[in-house]
Amino acid sequence: KREALADEDNTNNDDDENSQNKESSKSTDWKKYKKTCSAPNCTNQANRKGGVCKRHGRLCSSPNCTNTIVNRGVCMKHGAIIKRCNTEGCDNFVVQGGVCITHGAKVNPRLCKAEGCQSQARNGGVCIKHGAKVKRCSYNGCTNQSQKGGLCKKHGADVKHYLCSIEGCQSHVVQGGVCRKHGAE
Repeated sequence: KREALADEDNTNNDDDENSQNKESSKSTDWKKYKKTCSAPNCTNQANRKGGVCKRHGRLCSSPNCTNTIVNRGVCMKHGAIIKRCNTEGCDNFVVQGGVCITHGAKVNPRLCKAEGCQSQARNGGVCIKHGAKVKRCSYNGCTNQSQKGGLCKKHGADVKHYLCSIEGCQSHVVQGGVCRKHGAE
């Protein structure tokens, strides 16, 4: 009887070892597909191509460079060619039609998904009226929308106002670098 019990114990031990080996092989298979991003100090899961996460994109092809590709397989530092605004003295990037936003490029904002609504979409494809969540002022009891640093303008948000790009105009910019008087819609 003792020999029979000992044999059963040995077979049970063998089964336990086999199951542990199967579990460890499963965990190593899983690790193959769950690599971390190769960018410094990033713990996000890497894509299968390139070895970096979505945030870091693909890396520059120059040796020892950790910048992301901008154009032609290289970063700005290693020769990526980016078009600049055609206006003299402007170093902004081209957005549309050879000019930057400041000099007249029109960028169509995403509109709210709600039927008939022409407001600009915020979170989840809807405007504030239709349920987009916005941050509120952190001042006790205030329900205004926060502007900067968690506060509204009334409670001390330091909001920068840009002036119209037309010479001599002291109005605030509304859209495209100009005020309403000079063509902003």
